Amino acid sequence: MPTFFKLVSISLCVCAALLSGCGQDDADNLKIPRLMMEVRGVDYSSLNKMVSVMPISGTKISLQTDPLVSEFEILNVELVRVDLGLALMVQVSEKGARDLYRASVSSNGGRVVFMVNGTAIGSRRFDGAITDGKYYTFVELPDEELPQLVLDLKQSIADIQAKK
Repeated sequence: MPTFFKLVSISLCVCAALLSGCGQDDADNLKIPRLMMEVRGVDYSSLNKMVSVMPISGTKISLQTDPLVSEFEILNVELVRVDLGLALMVQVSEKGARDLYRASVSSNGGRVVFMVNGTAIGSRRFDGAITDGKYYTFVELPDEELPQLVLDLKQSIADIQAKK
């Protein structure tokens, strides 16, 4: 009888190991968007910041470690054409809109960085209050990559919202 239990235990372990890989592809393909706020003022080598480097310009921006708007508060991302070219419009929830509004008023002139999977791809300085919960930014990626990025972000946002 102990051999039977060993065989069952081994079988269950193998099944668990095989099933743990299910859904792994979805997690690997997620594009996690976040809006991060710039740290301004005196630098005392605080542990509450991280430095991000923009991919093309090489601009270094010190960021707060906690997101201004997390992936759970981002509802939609759209590719829009404005006078200066293609940009991303990030639409946030009510809570995200309140956080974005407060930051845009109290940190006028400060930068917000749009990050995907921890990589900075766009930034914008606050030039006034954002009252509608829509954050627009240009990104440092080739224009031909933007439609696929937006599709990936939309799918990831839908997955995140479904699991929320």
